[in-house]
Amino acid sequence: MSWEPGSPSLHKRQRGGSQMKKLFMIFVISVICAPIIFLIYYNNGLVCAPRAIFSSALFGIVPLIFLTIAITKTKKIFYYFSLCVLIIEVIITPIIMLKNLGWEKFITERLLAFFTFEGFALLQIIVVILLLLKFVKAKKNMSM
Repeated sequence: MSWEPGSPSLHKRQRGGSQMKKLFMIFVISVICAPIIFLIYYNNGLVCAPRAIFSSALFGIVPLIFLTIAITKTKKIFYYFSLCVLIIEVIITPIIMLKNLGWEKFITERLLAFFTFEGFALLQIIVVILLLLKFVKAKKNMSM
């Protein structure tokens, strides 16, 4: 394998690192935007409690911490921790909303907030999966 400037393997690695940075930035932006959007929803009466703002921030920051550790320490297990937190968020959110609001109020008044919350969570799950695939592919290429 050639490590000279201009070699194809070096360009592929630089491109892969650039894609990982872009994906990480998408994740960071979604973590920052989610609580802001829920604050706007709260001010307009679309979210029932400040807990939505807190939980969107919490369920964004915890996976972000795991993802940052995964990238800096190059450990695959932290990608899985991040995915687990996000999957738990996707499962727990409708349960909590239905318990607190009831079916009729949930369907008639809070569906926009629910889809926004779940949309951010699904976006973050997709980004973490793509980062995990890039990490596995990079590790596989380095071992060759």
